[in-house]
Amino acid sequence: MTYKITLRQQVILDELKAFHFDECPTIDWEMKTKEPFPKDSVGPEEGFWVQKEKEFEVNFFSKLVGINSIINSYYKLNRNKARKRDTLLYQKWKENYSFAKSMLDGQQELWREAVKTHATFLKKSDIAQAYSLYVYDSKTVECDVFLHTLDKIIPSKVEKTTKRGKISYHEMPKTKRYNLYQYYVYSCLNKIINDLFAVLPCERVFINGVRGSYEKHQPILSIVVEREKHKQTRCPKSTLEKHQQMVTFKKRRGFYPLDRVYSPQILFKEDE
Repeated sequence: MTYKITLRQQVILDELKAFHFDECPTIDWEMKTKEPFPKDSVGPEEGFWVQKEKEFEVNFFSKLVGINSIINSYYKLNRNKARKRDTLLYQKWKENYSFAKSMLDGQQELWREAVKTHATFLKKSDIAQAYSLYVYDSKTVECDVFLHTLDKIIPSKVEKTTKRGKISYHEMPKTKRYNLYQYYVYSCLNKIINDLFAVLPCERVFINGVRGSYEKHQPILSIVVEREKHKQTRCPKSTLEKHQQMVTFKKRRGFYPLDRVYSPQILFKEDE
C-alpha cells in the first residue's frame, strides 16, 4: 500500500527547520547617539521648505493676479509645521540618547531589556523553553539557550494518508527523528544569534544549546560566532559550522552531552 505524509504534518516539520528565515529588524545604536541635526540650526523638515521657497520665483502672471501673497502664506504655513516636527524629532533623540549610549557601553541590564523588547525569537514558543543572557563586555555576549527535548518537539509517529484518503500512523525511524532534531537545534540557535546581532551592538556571541530542565540540564552544542564572519546561508547547520563549535552528533544516537563549553572567561584567558 502506498502512503504519503500529510500536508499538515509536513508543514509542522518544515517550520521546525526554518526559524532562521524569520528576520529581526536591525537597530543601529551608533546612529541613535548622533544628533539628527545641530541643535541651533534649521532642521531637515524645515530646511526642505526653506529650499522650496528659495527656488520659487515670482513670475509676471503671479504678480498680475495677486497670488504671490497666497503662495508665500502656503510656504510659511508648511515651514511652521515642519519646524514643529523637527522639534519633536530632536526632543525624542534627546530622550533616547542616554539609553543608546549605555547600550554602546555594554550595560548588562539594558542589553537584556533590548533583547526582551526587540528580539523576535521570544515570540515563538517552539524555538526554546528559556534563555539566559550574560554580557561579558561591550563587544561580547554569552547566551545559554534551553532547547526543547526531542520527545517534546519531534513527533514519534509519521502521519500518512493512503491513496483512498485514510489517515494512518507509523513509527518514525529514529535516524529521521534525530536528523529533524539536529536541524531544529541549528535553526533555533541560528535564529537567536541573528536576533542578538540585530538588537545588540556586540561583535561576538558565545551561545550554548542546552537540553533538559532548568534544574537538570546538559549542553549539547557550543558555538562562538563573530559578527564579521557570520554569513547567513539557507542551511542553518552549514552557516554555523563555519564558526568554532563543540558538538558530537551521531545519526543513530543524536546529540551527545558536552563536558565543557566555550565561554569568554575560558577562551580569552587561553589566548593571553
